Amino acid sequence: MRRVTLSEKGQISIPASIRQQFGLRKGDKLLFEEVDGAIIIRPVPEYPLLTLKEKHMPGEDGKIAESLLKERRYER
Repeated sequence: MRRVTLSEKGQISIPASIRQQFGLRKGDKLLFEEVDGAIIIRPVPEYPLLTLKEKHMPGEDGKIAESLLKERRYER
């Protein structure tokens, strides 16, 4: 467990070891939840649909999801 200090502006610094462990970088999104009086901080995946696919369709090779992502990038 790591201790951090809340700044006057409501900001905290995530310890380097935690950032490295979860691969967090500048600009990454985090989700804050309240669960039974505790604050839970979770990283938001860059491609949430791929994360859902991996959870609910184990063993799939991901070709469909990857082609959809490529198509979206092309459209942008």
